Amino acid sequence: MSTQNLTLESLLSQIARRDALWRAEKDLKELGPEGVGALLGIRRNGPGALRRHALHALAMIGAGDALDDRDRRALERLVRIKLPDDRPLDHHCPFVWIAVPAATYEGVFEALGLRDRIPATMAMGMSALHHDTAVITGPDGEERTVCRAFVTPEFAGWRMVFGGPVCVRDAEELSARISARCGQAHFYFRDAYDDEHGWLIAEQGRVIRSYQTYREPAWTGEPLPWEVPQTEDEHWEPGLYEPNASCETNANEVAEAVTVDPEQIDESTPMSGHGWLAVTAPGVGHGPFPGALDI
Repeated sequence: MSTQNLTLESLLSQIARRDALWRAEKDLKELGPEGVGALLGIRRNGPGALRRHALHALAMIGAGDALDDRDRRALERLVRIKLPDDRPLDHHCPFVWIAVPAATYEGVFEALGLRDRIPATMAMGMSALHHDTAVITGPDGEERTVCRAFVTPEFAGWRMVFGGPVCVRDAEELSARISARCGQAHFYFRDAYDDEHGWLIAEQGRVIRSYQTYREPAWTGEPLPWEVPQTEDEHWEPGLYEPNASCETNANEVAEAVTVDPEQIDESTPMSGHGWLAVTAPGVGHGPFPGALDI
């Protein structure tokens, strides 16, 4: 047995035990193209106990596009089997997302230029967000960044969009563009310290209301009917707030009131359909994105 095969078997045994995954990923990448070829060899020829872990390893190092048709079909079958019993996940959600009406969510794909979409379980979608950007080399030799997005199943009448294309810097432009195709687009974000919050509501291609902590002015647009008047704030004083302010300064609380808060989704939340993974460039596929996807 070659030294490389011994190394591969050692790394795959780490994956099998699910310990030191970050170290295994680093070492697998250092093996380069020969390592990919050896992993594909294990997929074809065994040993059988390592075939599943070789598939995991190929996904970890972003070599998923090297899989043959048989492996691709096997993965697709596994996803289809899992989808009917898919449920929300009990773990932390991203800090930035867009919500759109479930009835018109197809407009998201056009608005964000999403391509190569594939059905995805919640586990697939959320694990994909750990690596939602990839740098590839185009036909002209130039490097470019490609993003991946996860469009969730329908929850209580809404679908959410997470991932690289959902950027706070472009919140107004993105929301207006998506709402032109979906009727509405609600953009939400907060920082990792739960200190800065922002939310934005766009309808029919136009932003009608927004709030962002520390922005000047913090509020744009007129208060909407569901907003709690600023005078009901226990700390309210005349002249303390902007004329169009309200008490709605927490992104998650606003989402819970008017769409759906991803942090509050549980087994009791109405859920239908399935999620999608898609990328922002044609012909790229999902292979360039490193990291294994849970199913």
